[in-house]
Amino acid sequence: MKTIEETLLNRTSVRRYEYDKIPSETLDFIYRAIANTPTSYNGQQFSVIAIDDQSIKEELYAMSNQSQSLCAVAVVVIATLLVFCADYHKIDILAQKKGIDNPHFENTLDGVMVGIIDAALAMQNAVVAAQAAGLGSCCVGYARTANPEKIAEILKLP
Repeated sequence: MKTIEETLLNRTSVRRYEYDKIPSETLDFIYRAIANTPTSYNGQQFSVIAIDDQSIKEELYAMSNQSQSLCAVAVVVIATLLVFCADYHKIDILAQKKGIDNPHFENTLDGVMVGIIDAALAMQNAVVAAQAAGLGSCCVGYARTANPEKIAEILKLP
């Protein structure tokens, strides 16, 4: 495991990968780092979807229209792709269990910001954990703009 200084100060985006499975202990470490993300209201208004199905990765890559981008190409080459999403559905379910009907957190600026910030913090924790474990990473943001509705359909999001 790398030191904090090595991890944070020597991090770079990696755009070329080998198709090697990530050991389960390493993935577990990354998932624990994600679960330990500090979030607003302790709401954890994000979800992380791990994708190792090659056909799904290829479908997501095809939507990117970024064939020249090595970061986008990495989506197809890597063994495990982690997709970080602001998750308002989860908080709606929790609110309903507490008797709050239609909380609509996603309809307020604060609610939207909290979900986005929580997802970004979780991604950063994953990047730092992967780097500490000796893995590379590259944050790809085209899912926000490519075709969010189609991506939601592919990933079977609520």
